[in-house]
Amino acid sequence: MTITQTVDIPVDRRIFLDLPSDLPIGRAKVTVTPQFDEYTILIAFDDEAQKWYSQNDDIPIVLEDNSLNTLISRIKLAAPEMLEINNMPCRETKLLFKIEPQTLMKQAGITYHF
Repeated sequence: MTITQTVDIPVDRRIFLDLPSDLPIGRAKVTVTPQFDEYTILIAFDDEAQKWYSQNDDIPIVLEDNSLNTLISRIKLAAPEMLEINNMPCRETKLLFKIEPQTLMKQAGITYHF
C-alpha cells in the first residue's frame, strides 16, 4: 500500500500524518521529497541593441547584458531577491533557462535553415 500526502514543512521541521484506519500497525518507511518552485526564464537576443535580455512574468524580472554568461549569473542573484520583494515563497527554487536554438546558432555564426 502506498499513501501520498503533500504537506508544508514548518520551521520546526515537525510534521504529523493522518493515516487511514485500515493501515496495518507496524513499521513503515516514510520518504520525504522536497518540492521545488520552478520558474522558466526566457532569454533572447535583441539584434538592434546587441544585448541579451531575460523575461519572466511570474518573478517580474527583466534584465539585459552584453554577455549571456553574465546575464545568467545576474538572474541567479536577482531572482531570490525579487521573490522576496514580491512576497512570493522563496524555498527551494529552480530556475530553468530557455533560449531558442536558432538564437544561439545565429550568435555563434552558424547558418542553418529549419
